[in-house]
Amino acid sequence: MRINKRWTALIASAALLSATVACGGDNGGSSTDGTSAGTATAEATTGTATTPGEVSREIEVLMQDNFFEPAVIELAVGEAVTIEAKNMGVAIHNMHVLSSETEGKDYTSAPLVNPGDSSEFVVQFSQPGTYKFQCDFHLPGMVGEIIVE
Repeated sequence: MRINKRWTALIASAALLSATVACGGDNGGSSTDGTSAGTATAEATTGTATTPGEVSREIEVLMQDNFFEPAVIELAVGEAVTIEAKNMGVAIHNMHVLSSETEGKDYTSAPLVNPGDSSEFVVQFSQPGTYKFQCDFHLPGMVGEIIVE
């Protein structure tokens, strides 16, 4: 049992080290024309407000090294959406949606999404506003926002 704990700690340390090393390079967030990549918008369909717990659609968010695609998501107030956070990069990532004080709840993917893996979670906001999301491993550059109207 003692050996397993040591191996687990070693593997976790190696994963964090690879995330730190991956942060040092190109952010991948700029296109060749100088505009910011990753600013596509996932738009909400009008009239899609749902009852609590009823999911209306799924949005795929690609986690690259080190940016989100799309970096802006638009939702309707009350709309419940499944977000599939797919790690398309070579570093570990996660997607952590920070709520406001009025919402009182953060939403998050699995704490660690390995390259090639994905994690699904449901978000639903009862108040309009702009909610920030981030990769906890790659701040301050790997961020985005959910606009709720």
